[in-house]
Amino acid sequence: MKPFAKAHFPVLGYFSVLLSLSGCGGAAPECDSPEARNSVLTIMADDHNNALVNYAANNSTTVAAKMAHANADADKSTILETAKRGAVYKLDETIVMRSRDGTAHAVTCGGILDVTVEDTTAEKEVGFTVKQTTDGGILVSVDPFRF
Repeated sequence: MKPFAKAHFPVLGYFSVLLSLSGCGGAAPECDSPEARNSVLTIMADDHNNALVNYAANNSTTVAAKMAHANADADKSTILETAKRGAVYKLDETIVMRSRDGTAHAVTCGGILDVTVEDTTAEKEVGFTVKQTTDGGILVSVDPFRF
């Protein structure tokens, strides 16, 4: 009788090769990849009406001081919009994976997003999904904020 390790080694070797070829061992999307992080930041920066940037702009003493010196409502609106367009977004270093869907090649993730408008920084947890496309790229979607 052959020892177990020698008798079943070829079977175990073939099994691991099949796993890697079937995609189970292949690259899956990651929450903390540079591409995913940049996509989340871009999505948020492109939405100048998101609740987090509105909160930071409306609570900035620098923005309030500029608006106090403005004469017309149109000038005040321009000051507020300019401040929001100049907001700086940052994702915290720690990004967590909430779930993985192997069938859809997607992960749901979460992290703390900071937005700074002039002298005020606001932060909120942001949820997002990273999905691997058929061509190997990724598609990122951000969950809307809930206050």
